[in-house]
Amino acid sequence: MSPHKSPNIIKYCVITSTAAIVLIAISLIPVSRKATYWNRCLHRTVSWINNKEKDLKGWDKQSKESLAVAVCNGAVYEPAIKTK
Repeated sequence: MSPHKSPNIIKYCVITSTAAIVLIAISLIPVSRKATYWNRCLHRTVSWINNKEKDLKGWDKQSKESLAVAVCNGAVYEPAIKTK
C-alpha cells in the first residue's frame, strides 16, 4: 500500500460523512415546519378556549390542553362544543 492512499481515504470519509449530515439536515426541514405549525395551532387554540369559550371556564388547564390537542390533530369536527 502506498503512503499516499491513507490521506485519500480520510478525505473521502470526511466528504461522505459531511454529505450525509447535510442530507439529514435537509430532510428534517419539513418535519420542523410541521412541528412549528402544530405548536402554533396548540397555543392559539388554548388561547381561544381561555378567551372566547365561556362554557369551559370551569375546566382545568390539562383538560383545555387535551381539547386543543384533539382540535389540532383533527379529531374534533363539530364547531360547537357539547359540554354535557
